[in-house]
Amino acid sequence: MKNKSISLEIDPSIMEKNMRIVKDSAVEEEINKLLAETIPSQTVKPRPGFCVKTFTKPDNKKVFVNICLTEAIPCPRNISNGELMQILNSEDPSSYRVPMSIGEGRTEPDKSGIPATVYDVAINPDFFCKIEKDDLFQTFFLTVVFEGLQDKYQFELDMQKFTILKNRKSIGTLQSHRIQVRDVKKYEDKTKPLIEEIQKPTPKITEIPAVKKKELIYRLRREPPVGEIQYLLAEFMIPSTIELKDLNLEVGEDRLVLDSKGLFQVVDFFLPCSVDQDIVDAQLNRNKDVSMAI
Repeated sequence: MKNKSISLEIDPSIMEKNMRIVKDSAVEEEINKLLAETIPSQTVKPRPGFCVKTFTKPDNKKVFVNICLTEAIPCPRNISNGELMQILNSEDPSSYRVPMSIGEGRTEPDKSGIPATVYDVAINPDFFCKIEKDDLFQTFFLTVVFEGLQDKYQFELDMQKFTILKNRKSIGTLQSHRIQVRDVKKYEDKTKPLIEEIQKPTPKITEIPAVKKKELIYRLRREPPVGEIQYLLAEFMIPSTIELKDLNLEVGEDRLVLDSKGLFQVVDFFLPCSVDQDIVDAQLNRNKDVSMAI
């Protein structure tokens, strides 16, 4: 459809998700005050467990994952190796959840002084004892951690190429986490995702509903009323609050569009016949507050 612009002449969203590390003390104090008024939470400083070294794909960049411990995170329900295998081979492998807190990435030097990305992942100490002693649970847990990091930060890890460091329990200084106080019984629920990240509590935000824009009143007349159309007359009631510069009228061969720069809803409709754009004209009559497109 060819459009003709008409000038009017005078006659408008497993995981948050994580415990965000705040380094500015003033900002941290303000956030703490706000959170304390909304959702029960606590700030914890986890202690080291063990450190895993892996690499990104395909650029092969070194990544360290500090597995750290805090009693503030619930322990997943205790199951046997057989039960874990049954769950993983079932139609719903996500029925077993591992609560954890995935921290934000930061840069720390490795033993050679080369900068590397480090993440802290905090879990319950009792569950940590289990994965330390049991190879099946350890493999399962690290797979869940790697998948959680990939999903959260949108990069790929080489899940077959990782090493648990023997001589270092962590890389860099473990960061504090603010976590929500939760009911441990919730983790008995078998309908939740495989990985459960302890989310940073956020203040309740009341959404303000969008104000619906008003509609312009208009009518379309034709002559003669029946038979072949000789001419069309479109009349629009234009409030005095809308200035001439706010109006944009476009008439195509079979379509009319009137825009008031967002002040009112756009008027957009098809004409009952094709029109000769060379003789289309429009004028604004302020005495009657009527804009007429002919």
